[in-house]
Amino acid sequence: MAISRVEVNDYRVFKGEFTADFCSGVNVIIGGNGTGKTTLMRAIYSDFEHDNNREIGLHSYQGRVNVFKSDSEITERIFIPEKDMLSHSRGLLPLWNERNLPYMKYEIDILSKAQMPETRVVKPNAANLIDKIKNIIGGEVVYENDEFFTMKENGEKILFCLEASGFRKFGLLWRLLRNGLLETGSVLMWDEPENSINPELVPVLVDILLELAQNGVQIFIATHDYEVARYFDVRKKRSIPVMFYNFSKSSDGHISCTSSDEYIKVPDNLFESAGKAMFKAVAAFGFGIEDDDE
Repeated sequence: MAISRVEVNDYRVFKGEFTADFCSGVNVIIGGNGTGKTTLMRAIYSDFEHDNNREIGLHSYQGRVNVFKSDSEITERIFIPEKDMLSHSRGLLPLWNERNLPYMKYEIDILSKAQMPETRVVKPNAANLIDKIKNIIGGEVVYENDEFFTMKENGEKILFCLEASGFRKFGLLWRLLRNGLLETGSVLMWDEPENSINPELVPVLVDILLELAQNGVQIFIATHDYEVARYFDVRKKRSIPVMFYNFSKSSDGHISCTSSDEYIKVPDNLFESAGKAMFKAVAAFGFGIEDDDE
């Protein structure tokens, strides 16, 4: 039902050995650029070879990744890339199958999942989230003639590429829920979900993801946003495991991971050091103005 541990050896940006243990709820991954946050989630998502129903191994000329999971079968794996794929849906899938287009398989996969037919019956837990997102985007996401649209409650029909970019993030989540893909036993990996989302909607997004975790969806988030990470810490419930992971790279290129179940206790947190640097800069700027006025 959940991915519990990942072991990496000389895989892409990971030099030497790397190990991380994950919780069954929400896993928030932070760290600097180039520290392997997205790479690790892509590796988890990739098509692995099953080994005795407990270990999944990915071999490559670049190294090896072992992903360990619990005894229960994972019903669905979903990777949402930072790039918006639904706005490029027209004709993309057949072209990708026939031509060497510059898209990765995980980018094509999310488009395929969003194009799936809606389920006949919506489970109660999913229905609650579907209604929440419908209120945010002002309508529903429909797929017609190889394109996605937002069908607003006032009857307006907006081509997805013309929709507000923040609403597209929520719209994709609505579509996955309506297609029955985010249910108990599934794993959701989302790369920088905060991109293009107005800060006032960040806590709403966090609450939706926490509710998904409450419903039995394991979640991995890679983020560069302080508010996303902090909101997970202050809005989490005792019944939902939430862990924070800080990826860092040493001078010799080795990536390591430190973790905590409290955001404020994550060591060597770049978000905190960057925030302190900003406040120092603001203070120095303010003093400079006072000196000039004098």
